[in-house]
Amino acid sequence: MSVLDRLFAERAASVRSGLSTAGAPDPGGAAGPGGLASFDGAAGPDGAAALDGAAGLGGLASFDGAASPGGLASFDGAAGPDGAADSGRQVTVMVVMRRLDLGDLVQGALEFTGGLSPEEADIWYRNWTRTRFLLGNPHNLLGSAAVRTVGPGGHLAWLGPVDVARPPGPSRLLKPVTGRLPELPPSVHLPGGRRGAPCEIRIACRGLTTAGYLIHLHHTLAEAVLLGRIDPRTPVRLVHVPDLDDGSALSSAYARVHYGADGALRLYTFLSRGERWTSRTET
Repeated sequence: MSVLDRLFAERAASVRSGLSTAGAPDPGGAAGPGGLASFDGAAGPDGAAALDGAAGLGGLASFDGAASPGGLASFDGAAGPDGAADSGRQVTVMVVMRRLDLGDLVQGALEFTGGLSPEEADIWYRNWTRTRFLLGNPHNLLGSAAVRTVGPGGHLAWLGPVDVARPPGPSRLLKPVTGRLPELPPSVHLPGGRRGAPCEIRIACRGLTTAGYLIHLHHTLAEAVLLGRIDPRTPVRLVHVPDLDDGSALSSAYARVHYGADGALRLYTFLSRGERWTSRTET
């Protein structure tokens, strides 16, 4: 059995077992105050790191981030080995996105996941942390009781977990995120005002659309918190590379392995923990 086969099988077994045996989220999930440095070292006027050029309403590329063994891409990247979630109750989390903002994405995902109740965390994990990314203005949803977290810049909002068959009314009118992944910087530092040991997430970006990138990064952030691998307040450094060496997954705190469009398993991300880095920006 290859490294990727083994890691994927271990994740499937963990999902079926649930968080009672896999781990539990830290209940103190609120992120600390302060703006997030952007990829070029300059925070936006609202303190959020912005990555412009994300897919807009006119995007043409489709979801391709998480195909099943049969080659059928999942809308939300949540399918299990057989293309279906392993839980009797089908739930999903919805992320409404006005634009791709890495500060909002990372801080919001960590804060949202850390704020889930044990019951919500367990059922979402048993559903493979199913997440749908939708194009829309989060400010139009602030009156909805389903909104749990809004990113610091107001560009992304998290709803749920909700039953797949009964999504919130406003979300039914929104279209899924589509489009080509914009050019990304080699590394992105998101320390903000957070404390504690940092983590580094390496992401294999070759061939990913915007949707695929969102799917794999969000799964990594959410499951690392749910499994207790990182604290929700952890500083994060993103490193973008074309591909990752499969062997690197063996020494990682968390590795995201899933099927690509060609039906083969691929290492999409791995997370490692280390000493606090300096505030320098790599170019």
